Amino acid sequence: MRITDELNYLLKPVNATVISSIKTVTPTLKSIEIKTKANGIITYDTRALVTISSRFNGRVEKLFVRFNFQPIQKGQKILEIYSPDLLTAQRDLLYLLKSDKENSSLIDGAKEKLKLLGVSDGQINQLISTGKESNSFSVYSPAEGYVINSSENPNNPKELGLREGMYVAAGQAIFNVANPKNVWAEFDLFTRDAGSVKVNDRIQIKIEETAEELDAKINIVLPFYGEGQSFTKVRAYLSNSNGKFRIGQLVSASFGKPPKELLWIPLAAQLELGAKKIVFVKNKGTFRPREILTGSQSDKWIEVLKGINVNDSLAYNAQFMIDSESFIKIKD
Repeated sequence: MRITDELNYLLKPVNATVISSIKTVTPTLKSIEIKTKANGIITYDTRALVTISSRFNGRVEKLFVRFNFQPIQKGQKILEIYSPDLLTAQRDLLYLLKSDKENSSLIDGAKEKLKLLGVSDGQINQLISTGKESNSFSVYSPAEGYVINSSENPNNPKELGLREGMYVAAGQAIFNVANPKNVWAEFDLFTRDAGSVKVNDRIQIKIEETAEELDAKINIVLPFYGEGQSFTKVRAYLSNSNGKFRIGQLVSASFGKPPKELLWIPLAAQLELGAKKIVFVKNKGTFRPREILTGSQSDKWIEVLKGINVNDSLAYNAQFMIDSESFIKIKD
């Protein structure tokens, strides 16, 4: 007995098609202004970061900075260090001044050694005038700003990891000083949204606490991978000479892109299945899943780059199709 085409159709796997009469929609060629929204935070401008390093081995005798983000002024004393290297260099200079004061080249060399160890001209002049070496030397901040230290106390992030009595090595970074007059508004975008932004694009930033809005431009677009997720960091430079922005302040932004005629479908018409995105295309009264490649998203619409055309008829609600059929098989 010959199996008819109708019987062949009925014998197909139930996960190959979805038979239903539901609302459909067709892809649309139209221009949509792409608006991407993201939340972010005000952070310090790393370009203006000043690092204070120890130029010699020594022990911290006194510490005048206690907390992360503590404001300090340029020239402010931040700590005192005892160093055997400094003590020896001072004694060498005093010995030359006492026993061989006519030997200017050796004396200048001893002074230069002290300068290389971070001793200022004023401290050297005081050493020469008093004739007494100092057991500890003061370290002053070379810049105005607030203190940042990467080695925080894990039990209290506001406290610094450096303590009185601790030893520091030559070349070790003691503190970072960030300039509060230069800040970033920093946002994290998902990969699917990153393609719609580029350097020098205009963005609208909203300060969450005050609801104040301001225009800025994107200065950096930086792909980033962390905590198992791939995303893109977007930074906009903000002048903070009047001090109205605070580090850690929450902000939001809207990224705009000029309208362009593209192929769009309602967001509800596509469905994510892991790494794939599908739509259900109607053909002879049945709906078959088809994989698509998508681009930008704007509100309730999503751009389709590949997989369908303007003549296709799609199920308006792709999630409903999954709820109706427990499993969908996509043909390669």
